[in-house]
Amino acid sequence: MHELGICDALLKMVRGIAKDEELEEISRITVEVGSLSGVVPAYMSDCWIAVTDGTELQDVEFVVEELKGTARCMDCGEEFEADFEHLRCPKCRGDKLIPLTGRDLTLKEILAP
Repeated sequence: MHELGICDALLKMVRGIAKDEELEEISRITVEVGSLSGVVPAYMSDCWIAVTDGTELQDVEFVVEELKGTARCMDCGEEFEADFEHLRCPKCRGDKLIPLTGRDLTLKEILAP
């Protein structure tokens, strides 16, 4: 489960930003996860709880927003919404795809009260 490592890195990143920006308190953290990133949003939430347990960020609201990915079929050129559960072209049923969007994981927001 690579989500645990990602959340550990996010924790370090948030701590660094909070220190640099002199944030006394954080109320919410929002991350965006692309549907083609290989990251499972539910696992992210569970892992965030695990890595922040006993830290100053344990009560911070953690929000995961999933972004739809798009892909292009190499056989027919069709562009369509795609995720790991639907990796076939809806037009020709081809499975040779190029991901166009949805592979990112982004720290979108750190909200201070």
